[in-house]
Amino acid sequence: MTVEPPMFRTFGHETVEVVHAEGTADERRFSVEAHVQPDSGFVAVDTPIYEGDIVEIKDPRGSIERKLVSEVKIYDPKGVSFRKMRYTELKWGKAPQARIAPVRRLTIENFHPRVIESAGKLFADGHFSRAVTEAFVSIEVRVRGLLGSDNSGTKLMDEAFGGKNPKLSIARHEGRSGEDEQAGFHALFRGAMLGVRNPGSHELAFEQDPQEALEFIALASLLHRRLDCG
Repeated sequence: MTVEPPMFRTFGHETVEVVHAEGTADERRFSVEAHVQPDSGFVAVDTPIYEGDIVEIKDPRGSIERKLVSEVKIYDPKGVSFRKMRYTELKWGKAPQARIAPVRRLTIENFHPRVIESAGKLFADGHFSRAVTEAFVSIEVRVRGLLGSDNSGTKLMDEAFGGKNPKLSIARHEGRSGEDEQAGFHALFRGAMLGVRNPGSHELAFEQDPQEALEFIALASLLHRRLDCG
């Protein structure tokens, strides 16, 4: 029996997953039909596959074998009579272990709208301590408005979230879990006033590290989102 070489076969013996720029912000995945051999693979000539790409192949046991594309050879003779000879050959190298794409860099643009409104421009202009203070002031102002209260700082947070029947419920669960959640976020709101908002308003001469400031502002964003649930 004569066995046709790969270039004369119809592609589609199995579907593989191609991973381009794995582990980067430009990572892209797509499926393609391929004929796979131990040392090489064959795909249609117009397949956008490049050296350094990873090809993931399912084996009969359900696991995935990963192959590195170490070399790409394109065979594209002209003419109708050569149509079946058009293909791309892939040479396999040793593929690295699967990598997880890095977490995208934290940016203020994705924070709660009230945080962006109160602190966004200050942060962008490099006024990091002031940005932190204004982010937490915005929480105080919002809670005061929700209660119609004249209190401020920790007294305001105790009024809003404390006691057996809190005026503002910020728990997402029922029963004991909800009680613990309410108490925990009460402590976070109270601590934010005591440990961040008050010192920040009196010590603006000390300019914070931008990364530290961003992390504080992220906390303010979280607390605002919790208020959205109320």
